[in-house]
Amino acid sequence: MEIILSIGAGVALRVVLNIATGNDHKLIGILIGLWEGVVLSHFLSKRTRSSRSKDPYLALATRTAIDFYLSQSLSRFALTCAWTMVG
Repeated sequence: MEIILSIGAGVALRVVLNIATGNDHKLIGILIGLWEGVVLSHFLSKRTRSSRSKDPYLALATRTAIDFYLSQSLSRFALTCAWTMVG
């Protein structure tokens, strides 16, 4: 259930940032990437050693695919991926 909420929150964040920043791909890519990194770290830290679930990665891939589908920008996609690794 938490994974579904994180996908919904990620999509909502993207919509809000698109409206608030006027489609500034650099700023949006950085902010979304940091958000994704923090969310991924959170879910990976909650995962137990016995659980080898790929759900956090699947949720990240879903949010990233939705972001690329909505923005159609390869540079924003690359920035988001780079800042996800930083976050």
